[in-house]
Amino acid sequence: MHLVPGTGATDLASRTLSGSGCCSIVHASQTEKEEGRGGHHKAMKNAWQANSGMSTISREPVLSKTTERGENDRLEYAVSSMQGYRANMEDAHAAVGDLDVSTATSFFGVYDGHGGPAVSMFCAKHFHLEVQKHPHFNDSLRIAVESAFFRMDQMMMTEEGRRELSEYSPANNNANMNSTVKDMLLGCACVNMKRRPGAADVGSTACVAVIRGNQIIVGNAGDCRCVLSRNGQATVLTTDHKPSVPAERRRIENAGRSVVVTGGAGRIDGGIAVSRSIGDMRYKSNSRLTPALQALTCSPEIRVENITDETEFLVMACDGVWDVVLNQGLVEIIRNNMKSGMDLGKNCEAILDMCVEPPQPSVDNMTILLVRFKHKAPAAPDPSRADDGPHGKRKSKASMEQGVMDNLNKAAPPTASVKAKPRRSF
Repeated sequence: MHLVPGTGATDLASRTLSGSGCCSIVHASQTEKEEGRGGHHKAMKNAWQANSGMSTISREPVLSKTTERGENDRLEYAVSSMQGYRANMEDAHAAVGDLDVSTATSFFGVYDGHGGPAVSMFCAKHFHLEVQKHPHFNDSLRIAVESAFFRMDQMMMTEEGRRELSEYSPANNNANMNSTVKDMLLGCACVNMKRRPGAADVGSTACVAVIRGNQIIVGNAGDCRCVLSRNGQATVLTTDHKPSVPAERRRIENAGRSVVVTGGAGRIDGGIAVSRSIGDMRYKSNSRLTPALQALTCSPEIRVENITDETEFLVMACDGVWDVVLNQGLVEIIRNNMKSGMDLGKNCEAILDMCVEPPQPSVDNMTILLVRFKHKAPAAPDPSRADDGPHGKRKSKASMEQGVMDNLNKAAPPTASVKAKPRRSF
């Protein structure tokens, strides 16, 4: 990883940006610029008021970016992160082009932390390794990926996991951070929420993509998003897991919790605004239920897609990006920048700069990860094939189910699709 200085928010009135390192995007007119600045200040004022007392929103964004690049004979990738208007950086990621050379397996993950960076950093360090260690890594990546989500919660509950999380908790983040992490890991049923109402709120959403041969296995818990471009058309490979989604709400209520609408968003007991995440143990305290059936579950949604000649690239990003850009709009921007010769790292950086511009800038941390397929990937060598079939039909249902059942006993309920409501189409 290396730090790339930020270029600053570009002038909204600029028309088509051209040249090395710039996006080919038409921005607003001069009139829209004048109106936009007022809208920007109003939006920021609302954000500060909504977060008063939480010390999470800064009046000026941190525009510097951390960017890394890599490639092998099958794909090229880049990832870039920006702290933005948040007081602290809580995103983390993992990009491993050659997770396992013998099976031509690559791993990419975006982790959007909340309550601090501890859980997202823990996932960035361990998640892909747990996928690789899984006994079904060679014959069923679907099981290996699904199990890794549950393994994160399990590992953080150990003494070793507690120590590591404490190391990831910055001294300047929150006076209660260390005790929060400690309480989160003492055990779901043991946390005294009345005594410490703000405890056990450290967590992270997670979106991962494992690429092997001509297949992509995507796992998601939360509201990060993964989008595939096929001949310039966006295909969304994930669902935003929100408490207001009917299937999610049923699970939440069956676990003894409620969904309260606050600030226009459904929240579990008026608190967290996602219905699936890693960590956040205060919402996983029903001792009668398996991890998959808790009000807030780490159980992922898994999707398997084939790589074909039409498959161009894959983009993963946290909700700080998707809050202000449309799926198809982002695909078109990336595609146009690629055609102009812009490298993937500059492509990612330019998008982050765009997302922080007025009149409606993202006020969250932002991470975007881009994977370009060099050609149709060859089939992976036996016996390292992933799930058969374009939709992940299982090779051996009995053997595949056993790997997950060892940890879960029950499967998570199906998730209903929801349409994203981003603010900007570019």
